[in-house]
Amino acid sequence: MLKSKILWAFVLGVITSALLLEAKINLAYSPLWSRILEVLSAPGTHLASSLNTPGALMTGWQRFWTGLAFACNLLIYILFWYACIWVTVYARTRRHPYDRENTLVPPVH
Repeated sequence: MLKSKILWAFVLGVITSALLLEAKINLAYSPLWSRILEVLSAPGTHLASSLNTPGALMTGWQRFWTGLAFACNLLIYILFWYACIWVTVYARTRRHPYDRENTLVPPVH
């Protein structure tokens, strides 16, 4: 169970999203940190704003759009961590490709 890439990606995505949310609350007054947080939360914001076009029926639903941006960021960070874990596992297995095979016995054709 601890070797599941999806589980670890989900856990790391939730942690990343929670840290971003806490950082927005606690570091909102610093110009440098607020700019960094804007950049890190931009993917989810762009996805939510692409759905919230001018003249849409749900223009006044700020809580909904905030929650949707948070959910989009969560999904993006889960996919990001899954890709990072997959690349790391792939690179580690490619470093020693014969560790799982018996190289003393010739292959049977």
